[in-house]
Amino acid sequence: MNSFDTLIFPDTDIFNEKCYPLLLLFSPLHFLQLVESGVNSETNNDAELFLRSGLCQEHIPAPLGDNREHFLRLIRDIRVREEHYVAQLGKLSIDARHVPADSKNDTGNKIVSSLLEEFGIEYANTETNLKLWQARLVIAIAEILDSNEEDLREELSYFDENELATLGSQAADDSNVEDLLKELANIKGNLEKTPSGSIEKRFEAWLRLLQNHPVPPVKVWLASTRDSAEQIFRRYESTGNGNAVPLLKLAFPAHIMASGNYVVQQIKEFQQATSDIRQGLVADFQRTATTIPYVRDSRESLLPYETDWADQWEGMLHEYFPVSRDGRNYVTFYLLPDRPIARLLSLKESVGTSYDITAHGLLGILGTPQSK
Repeated sequence: MNSFDTLIFPDTDIFNEKCYPLLLLFSPLHFLQLVESGVNSETNNDAELFLRSGLCQEHIPAPLGDNREHFLRLIRDIRVREEHYVAQLGKLSIDARHVPADSKNDTGNKIVSSLLEEFGIEYANTETNLKLWQARLVIAIAEILDSNEEDLREELSYFDENELATLGSQAADDSNVEDLLKELANIKGNLEKTPSGSIEKRFEAWLRLLQNHPVPPVKVWLASTRDSAEQIFRRYESTGNGNAVPLLKLAFPAHIMASGNYVVQQIKEFQQATSDIRQGLVADFQRTATTIPYVRDSRESLLPYETDWADQWEGMLHEYFPVSRDGRNYVTFYLLPDRPIARLLSLKESVGTSYDITAHGLLGILGTPQSK
């Protein structure tokens, strides 16, 4: 079997340039969705194409039902009045490990209840239900902010180094130019920073929703950023099992220069050409994640072990996706000995699966060549 069932987190929008190259290995790629499809769904041709191809599978742990249209109207309003909602919902505290009964939590419930009532959303006025609604709102706002930041980065990319140098030479004689340069520097600095606690809140919101329904049976969990992976690492280290063990670093194209049908075609062609390599990689990961007992630092516990699948993989990448054209990102794999990630996060098992099938957790982290 070449399938490498993977759950990406905490993203709920994977139909973008950053995620498409991941499908060369990680497929089907499972991802959480806030809203189920409906009669009046806005058509996303790429999304439909990738879902029909079997490369991706959506997971909707908390369907909205009759509240779907009301929630979508609320999201549209959030896009228009972003600053207002960010200020309000920034007060929310979501902890997927327990439900604190304190005044701060009561304040969060009141904020959410008021908002839901304003948009005609019917809900059960219980702690658990309100936590689900808080989680939906936190994730929705986080992804709106992500989208806005990406648009801003694209706009800033038009200012190349030569243009900035020219503006800098004019700054001494023009206070307006000097102010513009300072503003650009501040914006760039803010885009490079992750607000304290924002990743944790987003992960807790994602986990709160995921805990509402059995998790898909996956072989690997894939963090879209290092900060997201740290949420797993911290929980693992708190179990007393030590630190996660780095296994292998694999290259991926930074982007695939195509869209729609042609992207799917390229992915399928690469998967077919690398069938044996992918099967070998999956088998190596499977062996490492199921071998008991785990002996830390032994050759048998690390990758690659008596195989050259990783070298063959990179060779095929150079043939199909040259670095000069498609760039490179990397996924680093870690083993969490004696602790499957679903068990670590106290998630429900899917019907017909068991945590015992996988003895150890397997975590991948997407990073750039400059990532540590």
